Amino acid sequence: MRIAVVPGDGIGKEVVPATLPALTAVSEAFGLGLSYDVLDWGADRWLATGVGLPPGALDRLARDYGAVYLGALGDPRIPDMAHGREILLGLRRGLDLCVNHRPVVLEHGVVDLYRENTQGLYAGVGGSVARSGAVTVAIDECVYTRETVESFVRYCLARLHAAGRRRATLVHKSNAVPNTGRLWQDVFRRELRAFPGLAGSEEYADSFCYHLVRDPSRYEGVLAPNLFGDVISDIGAALAGGLGLAPSASICPDTGFALFEPVHGSAPDIAGTGTANPYGAAMSLVLLLEHAGHRAAAEVFRSCLVEAAAGPAATPDLGGSGTTRQFMAEVTALLERRLPAAPPAAAGPGTD
Repeated sequence: MRIAVVPGDGIGKEVVPATLPALTAVSEAFGLGLSYDVLDWGADRWLATGVGLPPGALDRLARDYGAVYLGALGDPRIPDMAHGREILLGLRRGLDLCVNHRPVVLEHGVVDLYRENTQGLYAGVGGSVARSGAVTVAIDECVYTRETVESFVRYCLARLHAAGRRRATLVHKSNAVPNTGRLWQDVFRRELRAFPGLAGSEEYADSFCYHLVRDPSRYEGVLAPNLFGDVISDIGAALAGGLGLAPSASICPDTGFALFEPVHGSAPDIAGTGTANPYGAAMSLVLLLEHAGHRAAAEVFRSCLVEAAAGPAATPDLGGSGTTRQFMAEVTALLERRLPAAPPAAAGPGTD
């Protein structure tokens, strides 16, 4: 697999470079043949050229790469996040990355949160009416196609079934948003029939959030439309210890192409201080390895991250005194002690 690496903005330009040596070490030790090219998509390029996604970027990614590894997007010099919308939403929609997977690691185990990633209230359908410089009417439409909902639900249920999960919960709000809500209910109930070992349940979004905070152990797999999934996933991250620990994968069910990123944002307030926590970014690489079928390599990488996060080399938000690079240096040192001897073939970076 060849990976398109996009450090992006803010702390993305710190955490992503810090994690790449560990990825290369894992690839070499297991003979995975992973390689990557670093792309300069982000605020600096936007401000210099007005371009977020270069012409032909989507075709190039689909043709030449199997995944994107993204750091973060967001820069105070672009307050409306125009470049971020063009890049991130362009990638999600243009590559049909409709499945967003955010595993939440808790004391009792892992809750797999799946958020639809391309439609709903984020479909970009709507508009506004202004009078005397003030918006007087604003409309955002919640739009879902049956094709996308079916593709999303089918993929998520198959993943949960393959992982040995026993329960899948659909989160919706059909009592207040009946049209798209009932579409989701209908698809969920129909697709469940193909997985008799998977018990399905349904909850309204507000009730679900209440129960998730009170007792997350009642959930194993959760499926949610875009807006609800956006809110739920941040609650899950808070329960797991914070956004700095949260990885994510955005996947196209049809092609398998995927984008992996931490969900902590560009954090301009700490950018350049060397204190950003690379855990979420590195754990996103663990998800990448799992997605590519390299489970043994992923498990070694994960165990080293967890151990380093509990030690003195951890960043200050985790109670340690390490910098971004010191934390990943500790992870790499742990990897070197646990990884098998590297075969002759090695993988490394490319340029762009």
